[in-house]
Amino acid sequence: MDKRFEHIDINNEKIHKIINCAFEVFSKNDYEKASTNNVVKQAGISRGLLYHYFKDKQELFDFLVFFSIKVVVKDMEDRIDWDDTDILNRMRQSIKLKFELMERYPYMIEFFQKYIDKISRSNIRNQTEEISPGMRDKFYTYNIDFSQVKEGIDIEKMINVMNWTLRGKAEEYWDIMKSEDTTYELNKLLEECDEYIKFLRDQFFK
Repeated sequence: MDKRFEHIDINNEKIHKIINCAFEVFSKNDYEKASTNNVVKQAGISRGLLYHYFKDKQELFDFLVFFSIKVVVKDMEDRIDWDDTDILNRMRQSIKLKFELMERYPYMIEFFQKYIDKISRSNIRNQTEEISPGMRDKFYTYNIDFSQVKEGIDIEKMINVMNWTLRGKAEEYWDIMKSEDTTYELNKLLEECDEYIKFLRDQFFK
């Protein structure tokens, strides 16, 4: 865990207000124009309280990255059905969990989409590994039954294609909802994902 954030209780109600307001402010503005004054105003807290937790805007930004990774990994650890041996079912569960997180943190995904270059994918991988060692490998391999995969299929490439397809569909759906400024419907997303899951299953499994 990043030692800068050891003193922060992420279950604290005021911290949750800061988190959601900060996600929104950073998502709606470029980094240079994202103002901690707006975070303070929207969260209904004093500047002193904000700076009690975070020394400056960059540290607040870094915390949002750390928090996002931590909460996603924690949700995965606790809520994925690790007894299910089907890789496509597991990916579907992952999409469902991530979109349920949007109900708690509406701007979290938009924050990551906007700042992915600043955050860097390698940083995300490194922090994920630090928070939960081996989690990425566990997700794609633990208790997964590959015995029904068609002969000659490269498992790693198959997983990549599945991941790109389903993640791409989820991101496409999210972008449409954002552009149309409408409330997302998880069931509708899952129905669309199920069509692609059936297609992928037909392509790769006996």
